[in-house]
Amino acid sequence: MRLKLKYCMLKSFSFRLLLCTAIIALFFSCKKDDFKPVDLNSLNPDNTVTYTALDNWITTNFLNPYNVDVVYRANSYFHEYDRNVTPPDPSSVQPYLQTVLDGYYAPYNDVAGVTFLKKYGFKQFVLYGSTSFDGSNPPVGYAGTASGGIRINIFGLDGFSSTSPGDVTSRLGVIHHEYTHILQQTFPMPSDFQQFTAAHYNANWTKTSADTSHKYGFVSSYASQNPVEDMAETNRAMLVSGPSWFDAWVKTSTQGATGLREKESSIVNYYNNIGIDYRALQKEVQLYIKDSLQDPSVTFPYWLNQGSPYSSMTINLSDNMYNLYGQSAAFAKVYQALKDSIKAQTSWLATDVQILFTKKDSMTVRIPFTYGDGTGNFLGDFDFAMKVDPNTGIVLFAKVANKSGTTYSNGGYFTRSFQNTLQAYLTGNTFIGDWLQYKPEYNVPGNLYTKTAGFYVQSDPTNYFYGLLGE
Repeated sequence: MRLKLKYCMLKSFSFRLLLCTAIIALFFSCKKDDFKPVDLNSLNPDNTVTYTALDNWITTNFLNPYNVDVVYRANSYFHEYDRNVTPPDPSSVQPYLQTVLDGYYAPYNDVAGVTFLKKYGFKQFVLYGSTSFDGSNPPVGYAGTASGGIRINIFGLDGFSSTSPGDVTSRLGVIHHEYTHILQQTFPMPSDFQQFTAAHYNANWTKTSADTSHKYGFVSSYASQNPVEDMAETNRAMLVSGPSWFDAWVKTSTQGATGLREKESSIVNYYNNIGIDYRALQKEVQLYIKDSLQDPSVTFPYWLNQGSPYSSMTINLSDNMYNLYGQSAAFAKVYQALKDSIKAQTSWLATDVQILFTKKDSMTVRIPFTYGDGTGNFLGDFDFAMKVDPNTGIVLFAKVANKSGTTYSNGGYFTRSFQNTLQAYLTGNTFIGDWLQYKPEYNVPGNLYTKTAGFYVQSDPTNYFYGLLGE
């Protein structure tokens, strides 16, 4: 009995000793100490990369605003296992990325809002210096790929020059092509798109010539591979090559014009349905290429010099378009003088002025008119030579002998009125050809961009005329 009590007393003492020890340990473990930050990067011996000024710039312009991880150092994880590709020359990375900011991010931000690409944009951007060649014979080189709805790989950046419009637009086209794939993986592509030229898709696209692709309604041989690539390529062409290029391509496709127009409409509706005004986006991309890159291939004079796709321009200053987007007081005076002089000379009423672009170096000025009481519809024509410099945009008009025919005979009745007004204006000035949007304050909607154009006097941009273009 005594031994049992002694054992219980010893057990109670041991418990109290353990309890005191635990309390003391708890007291010291909860004692606050000064926080000392630790650089976790210094604890990772595998990360030997030195952070550079380029990395800082990428962080500021891509990672922070868009949560985009730009990878430009050697990394075999992001490309196909059977491809031998090299990292880009670091000196080409920032110039290239700046064109991406200006020609891709800025247009989307302006039109769709700054949150769209933050939410639906790609999140990894992997850059390579060499082209990615597959294992086929002969090998096919790829300029870009998209995967997982989040990553775009860009190949072949070595030798990139941000001062070469051709370099920039070709790379910009890759971005817009690959981003179309990103969108396709987020917003399903239109089901109707697959039907427009379904009979002419060919998985062996490398055997399809550019002429054959054009004939059957594709913008490139690669587009003829399948509907997914077709949509991406068509979108790339519409945004970067531009609406004038696309219109000319449609106009010269012998059997694919309808399919091309159907694809165009499908893409426009696809973007509009996800909240993006496609024509406004198209205009912003084109303005960047025209104004910032100064690429002549997207200008009105360039396409005049091609002789396609535009065949006419209609100028009618009573149209509401001139109330919305303005008109030149100097030209309005010439326009009204022409109408007044014709009326005084013949009693006829001129209704508007049309310019017919008959060839790349010639045009016909057409004056539609009626009798004095408004009845009848007649045409009077006058021929001109037209000299266009596609690089500077300078356009010169010179009167030449008229051809023969009824419309030229009609014009002969008011030749003097025409000579003293519009002819003197056209031949007495040096003009610059441009789209209507050359004055940003006009704020012309995207659906009119490249559909309205004109000419302003080189020495006085406030003296100009413009009109709706016809194909």
